[in-house]
Amino acid sequence: MNQSQGRREDEPRIGYEMLEFRPEWQFDDPKTGVYYHSAVIPGKLFFTSLGGDMQSETVQKTIPFIERVFVEGMLENCEYIRIADYSEVTKASINARILYAGTINRLNASHNSHPSVTYICGASHLVKTMLRIFSRVVKQRLVFVESVEEAFRYLNNSRVSSVPVPSDDVVVSRREIDDFAAMCGNFLFGKKDIIPAASDYLAPDHPLNELYKIIMIFHDDLLELQKKEIEQKQEIEVALEGAKKLNEKLVEEKHNVEKKEQVQLRLIQRLKRARMQAESASKAKSEFLANISHEIRTPLHAVIGMTELLIETKLDKDQRYYTDTLYSSAKMLLMLINDILDFSRIDAGLIDEEKEVFNLRQLFLDIIAIMKEKASYKGLVLEGNVDEGIPDTLLGYSEYIKQVLLNLIQNAIKFTYRGQVTVTAKVVSETEEKVVIKMSVQDTGIGIPEEQQEQIFQPFTQIDASSTRKEGGTGLGLAIVRKLVKLMGGELRLKSNEREGSTFSFSLAFDKVQDEADHAVFSCKESQAARGLNNVSENTVEKKLVLLVEDNTINQKVAQAMLEKMGYSIDIAFNGAEAVEALQRKNYGLVLMDLQMPVMDGYEATKAIRNSGKVLNSKIPIIAMTANATKEDRQQCLEAGMDDYVPKPVERKVMMNMLQRWLPLPDDR
Repeated sequence: MNQSQGRREDEPRIGYEMLEFRPEWQFDDPKTGVYYHSAVIPGKLFFTSLGGDMQSETVQKTIPFIERVFVEGMLENCEYIRIADYSEVTKASINARILYAGTINRLNASHNSHPSVTYICGASHLVKTMLRIFSRVVKQRLVFVESVEEAFRYLNNSRVSSVPVPSDDVVVSRREIDDFAAMCGNFLFGKKDIIPAASDYLAPDHPLNELYKIIMIFHDDLLELQKKEIEQKQEIEVALEGAKKLNEKLVEEKHNVEKKEQVQLRLIQRLKRARMQAESASKAKSEFLANISHEIRTPLHAVIGMTELLIETKLDKDQRYYTDTLYSSAKMLLMLINDILDFSRIDAGLIDEEKEVFNLRQLFLDIIAIMKEKASYKGLVLEGNVDEGIPDTLLGYSEYIKQVLLNLIQNAIKFTYRGQVTVTAKVVSETEEKVVIKMSVQDTGIGIPEEQQEQIFQPFTQIDASSTRKEGGTGLGLAIVRKLVKLMGGELRLKSNEREGSTFSFSLAFDKVQDEADHAVFSCKESQAARGLNNVSENTVEKKLVLLVEDNTINQKVAQAMLEKMGYSIDIAFNGAEAVEALQRKNYGLVLMDLQMPVMDGYEATKAIRNSGKVLNSKIPIIAMTANATKEDRQQCLEAGMDDYVPKPVERKVMMNMLQRWLPLPDDR
């Protein structure tokens, strides 16, 4: 049965109180007074109550609230009755009605629902007329009633077969139709002198009154569209003008960018040339320093080595004085060469060492042991204090720290004539992974005037000329120390007063190391030394026999005298090729290998020994003994297959320690 024809006697009555209102379905705009409220009896009835000036912009805001009713499944797959309360609608534009009608049609189609009848409650004559026009658009049969209550009465009255819609006969003359048509034409062409001519239609009892109101609404909408069209046209013109100016600016900017790119390209080319020149100059400088170092160290090796041997002989008082002076001068010359090389490399920002695991407490003990004798010789007390909270193992540049501290302690001893020198290390801050340690060297020496405190860090500079003459030195020590500390991530600080002593300090951050990693590092070093001992044990027949590979006859004599005095036997090869041949004939205990030699250098000779398969013992310990004293040289030696490295000039003590590590003499020597 069609619901518009009433209900059966046995069907329950439908009332307003049965409607379900949800907050998410209700739209209110306090600013404009427009509202749109929705309620449903699921699957049966869709109730809407709206009010205010319903324009398209406002209706657009209500659409999400209407959609929620359908999205939540309230009117899914059903034919329902619709009641719409228009009693408080003051105005509804044509565009608003089109938008609203389109929305209802879309929602009905997408949710397979359709209103069998729509009751329009309390609509004005104008709204009724407009709704009649749109009844076909919304595909609904509209029934106009005075109130919501009346709509429910019609809905629940089973005896009502239809809803009467009153209709009066209207008689309109031909002249009125022509006048009305002319007025509509004036409306459409936008003339403004039509209001007096249209005054007759304003009377409520005029038969064309409602049509006139509809035409007025169309006219207002048309004027609004024309106004918007003009505004949009103006906006487009402004935008086009802006785009034109922007395009002109972009063309100009593109031209400027191209010019800048050309300038940058030229600059890059210049920088590349400058970089190549700088690299070439740096390479030439490094090669020059390496060559100078090599050429000076070679004869200096003979001077120091022979002097050490001479000192161990029986000498009278004058001879002892002469040899001591000679040895001291040679050591100072060696120190100067080392300082110049170190300064040159550090000045270029080069860090040669890699971080390694070490024990800072043991490092301090070693440093104190090295400098103890020199301090005692001047009657000074040398103390070392290490914070108990410092971890046993750290990861850092231990060799550079040692170099920095030795340099600072040496300076402190040099310029302190009574009192003491104290070396300390204490924890500044600590996390689970890192620890920051402050190290300082404090003395009770002559101090440094405030105006000269920055000057002492400059290369080849000391406090004053008298101190230079009295104490000697290159003036490079503190310059090297400052740069080393900076490269390790710290800053060297000085606190000093004249005749009250000085304190040099710096703080460095270290990574903490777990015990397992410590053992792994130390065991690696131990296994490397053990490899040499094991190799020796395999060749016990001639384990005292050393092969010296050296092309300089003076250095041959120095090494031969030094080793024979220690209890070793020595054979000499003048180049790498002779060394390979000698190793094919004899089982030597160790090879001392120079690097720069004719025919075959030390690197090639080492690779041939390790890989040829022709020598008697390819795993024999090979020790580089060379005047090439840079860290790169040492690394290159190890990569070539050598086991250890000692730079020339080699002191007797250093030579002895190296031999004891790789080729210890038997007890029955």
